[in-house]
Amino acid sequence: MRNLAILAVTALAAVSVAQSPLSTLVGGTNGGNIGGGLYFDLTINTTITITQLDFRTGGATVAGTNAFTDIYLGPSTYLGNVTNAALWTLVGTTTPATVVAGQQVISAAVVPAGAAPSVTIAPGTYGIALKSNNHSHGYTNGATCTSTSIPGSCANSLFSNAELTLRAGAAQNAFLTGGVFQPRIFNGAIHYTLGGTPITFAQRQPYGEGCYKNFRSFYEFMPSTATGQDLSNTSFYMTFDGANNRYSSIVGGTTPVNTAAVTSPSLGHLDDTNITVNLANSQPIIFPNIGGTGVALTTVEMCSNMYVNLLGTTAAVSNPTIAAWLTGTAVRIGNHHDTDPGVGGTTHYDYDVGSSAHLFTWNAVPDWNIAATANTMQLAFFANGDVEFRFGALSLAGGGGWPTLVGFSPGATSADPGTRDISATFPFSTSGFDQPALALNGDVNPVLGVTVNLTTSNETGLNLGLCFVSISDLPPFSPVGLDLGIIGAPGCVANVDINQAVSQLITNLGPPFPSMTVGFPIPVGPPAIIGASFYSQSAWLDATQNAGGIITSNALRLKVGTF
Repeated sequence: MRNLAILAVTALAAVSVAQSPLSTLVGGTNGGNIGGGLYFDLTINTTITITQLDFRTGGATVAGTNAFTDIYLGPSTYLGNVTNAALWTLVGTTTPATVVAGQQVISAAVVPAGAAPSVTIAPGTYGIALKSNNHSHGYTNGATCTSTSIPGSCANSLFSNAELTLRAGAAQNAFLTGGVFQPRIFNGAIHYTLGGTPITFAQRQPYGEGCYKNFRSFYEFMPSTATGQDLSNTSFYMTFDGANNRYSSIVGGTTPVNTAAVTSPSLGHLDDTNITVNLANSQPIIFPNIGGTGVALTTVEMCSNMYVNLLGTTAAVSNPTIAAWLTGTAVRIGNHHDTDPGVGGTTHYDYDVGSSAHLFTWNAVPDWNIAATANTMQLAFFANGDVEFRFGALSLAGGGGWPTLVGFSPGATSADPGTRDISATFPFSTSGFDQPALALNGDVNPVLGVTVNLTTSNETGLNLGLCFVSISDLPPFSPVGLDLGIIGAPGCVANVDINQAVSQLITNLGPPFPSMTVGFPIPVGPPAIIGASFYSQSAWLDATQNAGGIITSNALRLKVGTF
């Protein structure tokens, strides 16, 4: 019996020993900027206390500096949440360590930071954000991914043991702001012990999607062409629907660049230059524009950086920004990428009689300041307003200094549709008008004693609606939602259980009516409210949108915490 007792104690001890550390990869050859962010999702199966973090410094790190990494917890995923710093809470940091070489693995103790009394985390799934200080992150690019944006979908991005599962990942050159590079895989290890008193930080997480969204523009923004560009030797065709002022069908294809029709001499573009092109055959270019069909009667502007201004003019800047495309002074279309035909390659405008198409061709134009690179692309504008993007070989050199934006926008007051993976989302279409989806946002995390202001925006017309706060969402529908086609509002969804909710009137009719913002006060007590979750969603009345006369916003999950 004594031996059996010893065996039982030994078995119990074995179960309670953590499988720490959870290790990922080593030797990553890519890296970001000093002060940048690195992100992944972490599922925790039992309460743990993080005691040490091993992390790799990147090539931008200067030897001799004291490097340390801050650890932030946020919503249940980093995906879609890394451009809103207010969603994230600082809970820990590593003790400073002197960097001997620019790229190396540092092992450093983790200590609490901010208002966190410890770095003890309860079971659940969390987005993790690591901020580099006095160093850059070193990491590995995702490999053989079925998706470049779904955490853990790459062959080298999923790591697991009995207590933890890590799904990677993404990076930014500036922490929680700017372009997102993905997939990027954290290089290092998380050391931990089992148990402890979990921290009670507040969480605020948007989920689901409002209805209905319509956009004149579309684009794919690739912050790093080296890993984002997947359009080489492909094409896509856009069918113009003049009656509804849109591209009604955008489908993929394999049409090659029409080299036989390129007979003109090179236009002679230099670096970052625009050249005005006279349209041949008295054939205008027609396209969807704000207020109706746009027409380029006699001229357009061809940029050295692989796009065309159909109307208006812009300075020929090197790198694209989303804001410039959506709110600029020109109607733009193309593949905006920093190329330099002044040092190689040729640019051409031709009119192809056989297809009645204006052809704009960038032939073997190199990346700016990168030797032995070439980019070939052609835009074909047909008499009926259809457009074809034809890609030859595109450079995969460079990194974050050579972003690419592929798409179309009439500029001016265009709404932002968000980046799409063009090659993965065929077929799709644009709309003849801009209408962002009904949206609900909270201004602060639900900490004890604060008031979260819930603001509904992108409402359609002058009317009224309701903002609900519930103690329950709608599993198993959430976060996808219960489709409200059953009440005549197809495509709109309910994410919260209104039978367990309170509601407040929202309007945009002005005083003395309520506003579009509802205050949700979080009491200081009782203690039982700590860790409780509330779910909020708005509904807006508009008989022009569907037979049911209602549209819905995204939802918000608010988990109450002490900090």
